[in-house]
Amino acid sequence: MRGGWLMSLKVAVVGIRGVGKFHAQWYAKEGCEVVAFVSSRPENLAQNEKALKSVVPSFQGRGYINLSDMLETEKPDAISVCSPHHLHADHCLEALSRGVHVLCEKPLVWFSPDKLDEALEQARKVVNLAEERNLRFAVNTQYVAAVPHLLQIWDEQSLPKIPEQVTLTMEAKVRDRDTSGVNLWIDLAPHPLSILLALFPEAEFDLDSLVFEEGADSLTAHFIVRHQTHQIPATVRVRRHSGELERSVSRGEFKVKFLPCVGEDGVYRIRLDWSRGQRTTEDFMQISIRKFVRFISGEEKPLCDAEMALRQMEWLIALTRKYLTMRRW
Repeated sequence: MRGGWLMSLKVAVVGIRGVGKFHAQWYAKEGCEVVAFVSSRPENLAQNEKALKSVVPSFQGRGYINLSDMLETEKPDAISVCSPHHLHADHCLEALSRGVHVLCEKPLVWFSPDKLDEALEQARKVVNLAEERNLRFAVNTQYVAAVPHLLQIWDEQSLPKIPEQVTLTMEAKVRDRDTSGVNLWIDLAPHPLSILLALFPEAEFDLDSLVFEEGADSLTAHFIVRHQTHQIPATVRVRRHSGELERSVSRGEFKVKFLPCVGEDGVYRIRLDWSRGQRTTEDFMQISIRKFVRFISGEEKPLCDAEMALRQMEWLIALTRKYLTMRRW
């Protein structure tokens, strides 16, 4: 970070076509200089640059097809890793080894159902390297930004501090991959699991209590969360479909939904909606990017730091392992 000014923070995005372009958008709005992006194929460079400029019209950087070349040429201060899941570990490790701060999309690491131990090992390797190099590392599970609002809403509704039961729902639109089973779980479950970890930082889950319900386009996990002296029944439901999407956290019958909305200024925001009221906040990804940028400068912590990211991976892999075992019965 040249001169110590956030305005001069140089960032690059690896994988721009999907969520990556929104990383770039919010970096630019936070005053960072988006200097480059990395694509996997040369024939996609022009199309990806067009997609990037649709959200960052001021982009004057370059597109690359090789991460090493981009890091060597551009020397960014930080990158967002938004590449396919199986490339996350390699891309994070390469950037960290060159002294670059990293914000990685969820899941931190994923290869395949037969490489669960390898995924966890690589996740630990990424976290350890960041610590060894004294670099900033975080994972973009942006729905953690809802937690302060949830706690305040629950308090305003005079609900007990410890819920008797909690249900977390994360739905997404249908696409040509990650539509069911383990891949659906790996892609969407990091969000609700991170919310649970943010709500109950010292919690552990009871693997013996775990039960899965599987639908054609959904996967639901029921398990007990042990928090302090409490045992809290938790349900995590993920689904892909073409209808109206639900993203929410419920305590019994009291549900708070997270709804997208666009203000009069054209800026994307999130509306938290419940039976007795609503409030609007900044886009959760915008908050995640801003906190990561300020994390680099030492001003505040990210939504999901290395410690939470590793715990999230441990939960994710343990739950996935149990799911795969149950499917074999």
